[in-house]
Amino acid sequence: MNSKTFLIRPENALIYVSLLVLPAITYQSVFATEGRFELEPIEIIGRTLSAESEQRHNYTPGPSTTATSLPLSIKDTPQAVSVITSQQIRDQALTTSGEILHQAPGVSMTRRDSNRFAYATRGYGISTYQFDGLMTPIQGFWNFGDTDWDSAIYDRIEVVRGATGLLTGAGDPSASVNFIRKKPLPEFAGQISATTGSHDKRRVTADVSSPFDQQGRTAGRLILAHDQHGTHVSGLTHEKDTLYGVINTYLDSGTDITMGLEYQHNQTQGMGAGFPLFYADGGLANFGRSASNNTDWSRFYNETTRAFFDINHYLDNDWRLRAAFSHDDGNYGLTYLFRSGFPDRTTGEGMGAYFAQYRGDRTRQDMHLTADGSFQMLNRYHELAFGLVHTRDKLDMRIALPSGTSPSIGRYYNGKGEAVTEPEWGLLSSVDDSHLTQTGAYVVTRLSLSDPLHLVLGTRLSNWKLDQTYYGEVRQYEYKNELTPYAGLVYDFSPNFSTYLSYTDIFQTQNRRAENGSLLDPIVGRNYEFGIKATLGDDLDANFALFRSEQDNLGEAIPGGVVNGMPDTQAYRPTKGAKVEGVEAEIIGTLVDGWNISGSYTLAKPRNMHGERINTLHPEQQVKLFTTYRLPGDWNKLQIGGGIRWQSGIYSDTRGPKGVIRVHQDSYTLTDVMARYTFNPQLSAQLNINNLFDTSYYEQVGFYSQGWWGAPRNLNLSLSYRF
Repeated sequence: MNSKTFLIRPENALIYVSLLVLPAITYQSVFATEGRFELEPIEIIGRTLSAESEQRHNYTPGPSTTATSLPLSIKDTPQAVSVITSQQIRDQALTTSGEILHQAPGVSMTRRDSNRFAYATRGYGISTYQFDGLMTPIQGFWNFGDTDWDSAIYDRIEVVRGATGLLTGAGDPSASVNFIRKKPLPEFAGQISATTGSHDKRRVTADVSSPFDQQGRTAGRLILAHDQHGTHVSGLTHEKDTLYGVINTYLDSGTDITMGLEYQHNQTQGMGAGFPLFYADGGLANFGRSASNNTDWSRFYNETTRAFFDINHYLDNDWRLRAAFSHDDGNYGLTYLFRSGFPDRTTGEGMGAYFAQYRGDRTRQDMHLTADGSFQMLNRYHELAFGLVHTRDKLDMRIALPSGTSPSIGRYYNGKGEAVTEPEWGLLSSVDDSHLTQTGAYVVTRLSLSDPLHLVLGTRLSNWKLDQTYYGEVRQYEYKNELTPYAGLVYDFSPNFSTYLSYTDIFQTQNRRAENGSLLDPIVGRNYEFGIKATLGDDLDANFALFRSEQDNLGEAIPGGVVNGMPDTQAYRPTKGAKVEGVEAEIIGTLVDGWNISGSYTLAKPRNMHGERINTLHPEQQVKLFTTYRLPGDWNKLQIGGGIRWQSGIYSDTRGPKGVIRVHQDSYTLTDVMARYTFNPQLSAQLNINNLFDTSYYEQVGFYSQGWWGAPRNLNLSLSYRF
C-alpha cells in the first residue's frame, strides 16, 4: 500500500490530524524549539475521512467549518458554536432532524400544525440550513420535510448562533444549522435496531458500512429506516421510510470522492391543525390532550430524493480544493379540512370550513466550489479560504377545491369534529410557480497577528432573484451585489482559555408575506458578539457569549391577519428598529471517564423600536441539561442518564370571538430519563422515558386562534445488535 508524507505545522496540527480517520499512523517525535512545540514529518497511511462524532462515543465536539469555512476548533471560532454529537443523539433516542435541533442550546420550537414546525434562537426564526456545508434553501411557506429527516443518516449537527451571512449569504442573526451526514467507516461495521413504545411506536433501522478493497481506499455505507407511530392526538398517525447510501474513495493522487443518495417518504394520516382555543361565548376551551382538528381522510405526504457528490483534492502545499453538488427532487401532497372559528359550548356548532387539496413539485440544485489552506507572511502562518456558492430552486404548487357543494362539517364537540365526507375535487390550478436563484462568492482569512492573537476577516458578495407567479399574479424580486462583511478577533489567554469579538452585517430575505401575498423586503442590520471559551479538560468545553443584533424590515405577525386566498397562512407586516440582546452559557463534553454532560442557559430579549417584546411564541429564557453516567465496577454494563428542559413563558395576542385576546403558556419543565444495558459488545437495550412527570403544556398558542398540546409522558424501548 502506498503511503504519503505530510508536513504538519504546529498551527495546523489539530486541524489536519483531527480531520483524518486513519487505520494506521506512524510518527517520529515532538520537540520544543524557542518555546514552541513542532512536529517532525508524520507519515499518514490510509483513507482521509472527515472527523466523525460517532467514533468518539462522547459529547465532545470536534473541529467545525460551519461558521467561517476554515476548519477551526470551536475554541478558535469567533462565534458561539454548539454540536449535538452522535452519542447524544443515541442517548436521547432522537429520531428526526427536528428533534436533534431542538436539543441545541437556545433553540426553541413552536408547532403550526401536525407537520409544520418553526424553530428559533436568539429571538428570531431559523431559516438558514446547510447539509455537509452546502447552503440549502428551506421552503418555509411549503413543507417538503426539509427539517424532518430521519436522524439515522446524520453523524451530528452543528449550530452557529448569530449572523452567518459570510457563508450563507443570509446574515440571519438567529443561527445557521449544518446537518453532517454519516460517512463510510474505515472498517466493516453493522448495526440493526428495533424500537417499540407508546402510541404503537414501531421503528427499525439497519446500518452497514464496509471497505471495498484490502487497502481501505474505497468504502460504502447503506442505512435503511422505517418508522411508524400514532400520537396523543386523536386520529393522527405518522409513517416514514428512509434510504441512504454513500460511497467514499481515496485516490493515489490525493483526491477524495464521496457520492451519495438519500430518499425519504413521509406519510401522515389524519393531518390537521390545532384545536380551537375558545368557545363561541369567548371562554377558553378546556379540551383534553387528545383534541384534534382533522378528519379520517385528511392526509399529507412528501417524497424527496437527493443525490450528491463531494470531491476534495489535497495539494502538496497543504491546500484543499473542493467541489460539491447536490440535486433534489421533491413531491408534496396535502388533502385536508381546516375548521376555523369557534364552536358553541353546548351544541358544538358554528365553525367554518376550508377544504383544499394541494400538490407540488420541486427541483433544486446546490453547488459549492472552495479552496482553503495556509500561507506564510511576515514569518507567520495564516489560513485562507475562497468560496463560490450557487443555488437554483424551482417550485410548482397547485390547488384543487371541491367541485360543487362542499360537504357539511357537522359539529365540533369535546375536542373532536364529527365525521365528514371527503368532497369531489375539482381540477388543479397553479397557486405558486416560482424560480429562485442565489449566487454568492466569499473570501475569509485567519491572520496570526501574534502567538495569542488572531484576526478573522471575510466578506461575501451575494445576488438573489425570485421569479414567481403567485395565484396568477406575476412577480419578480431581485437583490444584487449585496455585500456582507465579517470580522472576528480571538485572543488566547492560555492554551485553555480564549476570548473573542465579532461583527457581521445582516441581510436576510424572508418567506413571510403581507396580506396581499407579496414577500416582505429583506431584513437588514448588524450583529455584535463577545465571548469567552475554555477547554476545562481533555474532552470538556465551556462557552460564554454576550450578543446584540439590530434589524429593520423584520416581519411581525398581524393578529388575525391571513394571506389573501390562504386562510391557513399567517400574514405579516415589516417593522423597524428591532433589536435583541442576550447571554448564553454552555458546558459540554466529558467530566470524568464515562460521564458525559451537555448543559446550557440562554437569555434572549427581542424588542421592537418601542421596547415591546416581539416573537412572543418563543421563550426568552431556556435551560437544557442532559447527562449520562456509566456505572463503575461490576455495574459497568449499565449506563443511566437524564435531563431537564425548562423554558420561560410564551404568549400570543390572537383573535377570539370577542376581539383580540392574549393567551399564555407559563414557564414549564420537562424531565427525561434513560438507561442502557450492554449485554456484550454486540447487544444492548435502551429505555427512554420522556416527560417523566407528565407535564401539560401548549406547543402552539394562537396560530389562527388554535392550540396544540405537547406530548404527554411516553416511553421507547429499543434493542440494538452490532456486528
